[in-house]
This record gives sequence, structure tokens and C-alpha cells, in this order.
Amino acid sequence: MKARSRRRAERELTQRQRYWLRHIRAAERKNEPFTVYAEQRGLSVSSLYEAKHQLRKDGFIEAASGSRKPERATPEFVRVSIREPVPSAKTAVLRVRLGSGAVLEWSDALQGEALRELVGMLS
Repeated sequence: MKARSRRRAERELTQRQRYWLRHIRAAERKNEPFTVYAEQRGLSVSSLYEAKHQLRKDGFIEAASGSRKPERATPEFVRVSIREPVPSAKTAVLRVRLGSGAVLEWSDALQGEALRELVGMLS
């Protein structure tokens, strides 16, 4: 709304509407959420929101450009690449869950002495 038409609109407002409009503009200038602004000044948050709704409905406040529901975004495909080799179905996976909740996992098969040493440490 232009400054001249804004001043004219303010003259057409009731005293109560001007009161709430000043608070609404102050909160927006400070970029504070209405809940914070109202709490700091002892105002009713619901009254502040209701006044804004009514002033917007009556044409004294323009709807914010981001106030409409966003249109659904068109889904996009994203290229995915595998960075680590995935064990084949033939490869055995050894997974040990410790009492602490930690999980140890090996995708390479442990054989012989290495497997005996690991089982000895875990037992």
C-alpha cells in the first residue's frame, strides 16, 4: 500500500483498529513473532492475530506474498551413485551387536586365525 493511501486508510480506521495496526506494524518492523511481541508488551496474542485477520479482511493490510499455500513441487530425479562396493550375495557378512548397542560389521570373510582371535576377544 502506498504511503498516501495508507494514511487515508488510517484515517478511516476506528481508534481500536489503529491501535492494533500500530502493534502489527511494529512487530513486523522488528521482525518479531507475534507471540514474542505480544508477551513482551502484555498484549493478548489471540487478539493481535484476530485484529490482523480482520484488518486484512477489511483491506487495510495486504496479504503477505508468502502467505499462500505453496504449490506442490514437481518431483525431480536425482542421480545416485554408490561409493562403496556392495558385498555380493555370495560374500558372508559378519555382524556382532555388543551389549552397549554398538554394531561391528565385516563384509570381508574372516578366515582361520583372524576369526579365532576375534571370537576369543568377544567372548
